[in-house]
This record gives sequence, structure tokens and C-alpha cells, in this order.
Amino acid sequence: MRSAVAAILLSVMVGSSAQTQEPVIVDAPTVKVLRGLTVQQFEAEMQLMNQALGVSCGFCHVRGNFAAETNPRKATARRMLEMVRAIDQQYFPDYRPVAGESSWERSRASRVTRGPSGRNHRSGTRWPQLPF
Repeated sequence: MRSAVAAILLSVMVGSSAQTQEPVIVDAPTVKVLRGLTVQQFEAEMQLMNQALGVSCGFCHVRGNFAAETNPRKATARRMLEMVRAIDQQYFPDYRPVAGESSWERSRASRVTRGPSGRNHRSGTRWPQLPF
């Protein structure tokens, strides 16, 4: 009886301490571009890429070994992410994303809401003109 009560108390204490833990930051040597994200944010970014590109994880990653560097599409995806980051820094230096919003969501929203007149359908404001 005492061991059952002790086991229940231990599980309650472990469960309550798990709720107050700091979020875990992804810090693996193979993560080169999406650094500083929590595990939840990192997984959300990966899912957004799947949705935005219309592909599954195996398109860029080796199935069963996500850390492997043998798929050349993984290097292409990294270059693409670095390009998006450089564009964001160059043309939108003061922009601070809303919590949980990624550059994928911003790019998708801009394609969806920009009309032929170059106006944002939601607010009616003009989008910045880019030199390309």
C-alpha cells in the first residue's frame, strides 16, 4: 500500500515539475539555419515547409535518419532559408514577427493578399516596391 501511494506521489511530483520546465532549445550540430528555436517552434517550421512546398519530410531528409547530409535537397533547402533570411534582413530590418509567425507564413500571406494593383486586400496599403 505504501509503495503504491509513494508511486502515485512521485508521478504527481514528476508531472507537475514537467509543466514548469523551461522550453528545450534545439541545439544539434546538424541544425545550421534554424538555430535558437524551441523544439515546438522547430517542428512547426518544418511542418510549415511541408505545407508550403507541398512535399513530405522525405523530400529533403533521408527517411529514418533526419540528421544525414546525403540528400542534396537538404542543402538546397538550407540555401533557400538563408536567402529568405537575407531578404528579410535587407528589406525589412525593423520587422519583428508576431510570436509563432514565420517567414513562410509572411510570404504565403503576401502572395494571397496582394492584388494586381499591388495593394494589400486586407488594409488597402501599398506593398513596398522591391528592386527585382
